[in-house]
Amino acid sequence: MSEHQGKAATPLSDAVRRFLVEMKAPGVLATIGRSGGPITSAVWYGIDGGDIIVSTPEGRTKANNVESDARVSFIVDSRERPYSGVAIEGRAAIVPDPGGVGWRAIATRYLGEPLPVEILQRFEANPRVLIRITPLRVRTWNLPEAQRE
Repeated sequence: MSEHQGKAATPLSDAVRRFLVEMKAPGVLATIGRSGGPITSAVWYGIDGGDIIVSTPEGRTKANNVESDARVSFIVDSRERPYSGVAIEGRAAIVPDPGGVGWRAIATRYLGEPLPVEILQRFEANPRVLIRITPLRVRTWNLPEAQRE
């Protein structure tokens, strides 16, 4: 039995949620590949309720890995001194993205409105799904507000 199997979701604190919303740098998603080793990808992300969402083309390696093994790790850091960040270990699921609502919200978060034509064309060229990450363990560093919650 895996460490996180059956474990309840861990809510994101206000400080963590604020940090994740304010950060516009990509996050890093680690999934477990076919060989059993980790595979990392830089990803744009959004927050939906207490979950992290990532958009990917249907059938891509990230999506296939999550289908095979739902255990993931996700990290976002400030990339500037003094470094601060959030690391999340979680359980992921592939969910449909009807009408591209999820990927559009994520792309708009990074690029603003209107979305560039080349982004629209690229994202609309392939059917997309969302990877919904439910946090099971949340660790932070140098988020002073998180220490007080």
